Amino acid sequence: MTTTGTATETVDLTVDPDLQSLMTDLVSGFSAPDADPDPAAVWATLTEVGLARLTAPEESGGSGAGWSEAAALLRTLAAAGVAAPYAETDLLAGPVRRAAGLDDSSGETATVAVLGPGGTAHRVPWAGATATVVCVRRAGGGYEAADVATDRLDLTAAESISAVPTASVRPPQDAGWVPVDDAAVEALVLRGALTRAVQSVGAMDGMLTSAIGHTTERNQFGRALAKFQSVQNLVVDLAAEAMLARAAVDSALADALTEDLAGELSGFRVAVARSVVSQAVAVAVRNAHQVHGAIGTTHEHTLHRVTLPALQWRSEFGSASFWEGLLTRLAVAGGMDAAWPMIVEGRPVDDGPADWLAAVTGA
Repeated sequence: MTTTGTATETVDLTVDPDLQSLMTDLVSGFSAPDADPDPAAVWATLTEVGLARLTAPEESGGSGAGWSEAAALLRTLAAAGVAAPYAETDLLAGPVRRAAGLDDSSGETATVAVLGPGGTAHRVPWAGATATVVCVRRAGGGYEAADVATDRLDLTAAESISAVPTASVRPPQDAGWVPVDDAAVEALVLRGALTRAVQSVGAMDGMLTSAIGHTTERNQFGRALAKFQSVQNLVVDLAAEAMLARAAVDSALADALTEDLAGELSGFRVAVARSVVSQAVAVAVRNAHQVHGAIGTTHEHTLHRVTLPALQWRSEFGSASFWEGLLTRLAVAGGMDAAWPMIVEGRPVDDGPADWLAAVTGA
């Protein structure tokens, strides 16, 4: 698939077919209804084939790939309902470590926690289930980071709606804090927001696949569910929302490839992607469960493996209201004359990551 990254350039987001086939085959072994998608086993398999640290530089033990390959893996895992801390380790913790000059050669799992004003980060994905947590805190006029072993953290498990565990995290004061540039921390927010959008698109692909399979295989009143117009409408709406979300996310991915999310319109494109995805997920989850009926709510059915994570991802690295609020304020500030140019060309959104960090850290 290709998508427009700028007004004058087309960015190719496709990955090598053999690589995509490898990802699909690898993940399929953990996605069957009777399979146990154990995150540790998934991570071990990703490590064995060189996908666990896909975008990390080769000099630190990674594969040196880019956003296209990472997005393909994120979507493949999410579509199959297979949970593993790949995004947290490779796309979030790794860049913060490298920006802070911390060792990034470990092949073990990690996640990231942005601490609040009391020194605690709440509802941190995968906290307690990874080898380390890269903690980030506000210090003076900037930020500090520390890579802390899980057994040194004060952890309080939090209720999670999906297979991804969450916990409150409080690191020790002697965690080994080092300065990290403000730009790197703000980049973490955009990377996290885009990552959750990509994962959500993958989950919607999984919902659509499941809905099509269920409606074509299951009969009601002597004919397949897919023959009923009301069911057809639900599946078509799900497909339309998934395609719309993918288009918005691909635009942000193109920006990540060409601008490393540091361009003039990077914040705008990520905000649009998160807004569109959040609305699409709500429709997709509702329609998928309506199509499957009662069987889709059972633990034995695999539908919950794709719907519940998507709902959880909506609120991470900024909720729908947060990103839509940014776009709304931008539109209002520009006035009516600037509305159409904003839709067609975009406008800079400079304060998104800073606003989110201020809200989380209490600054």
